[in-house]
Amino acid sequence: MEEPRKYILDKFQEHLHRSFQVYCERHGIDKTDEQLVTFLIDQDLVSAPQLQRYTVLKEFEKIYAEQGFSKTVMVDTLADRFGISERTVWSILKHCKTNQK
Repeated sequence: MEEPRKYILDKFQEHLHRSFQVYCERHGIDKTDEQLVTFLIDQDLVSAPQLQRYTVLKEFEKIYAEQGFSKTVMVDTLADRFGISERTVWSILKHCKTNQK
């Protein structure tokens, strides 16, 4: 018997693939990575807070690698760029740091 976790993953992929195919056919669009991301968001498989956390973290990493600004300057920049509070940015960075441990 297949491990339950692997079975769930396989079934998830099967259903996701089929649902995405139907979605693309219904909307007359090509199956692309961009459309898959839109589909995942439309199906509520990726929540707005998850999108925000992921995007803020990746932008922080990008700016840090490219510019090397202080964390305070980067947090202020990201808060302004995404229209969120500095406190929210700090919270996201803290949350991600905690999860990496």
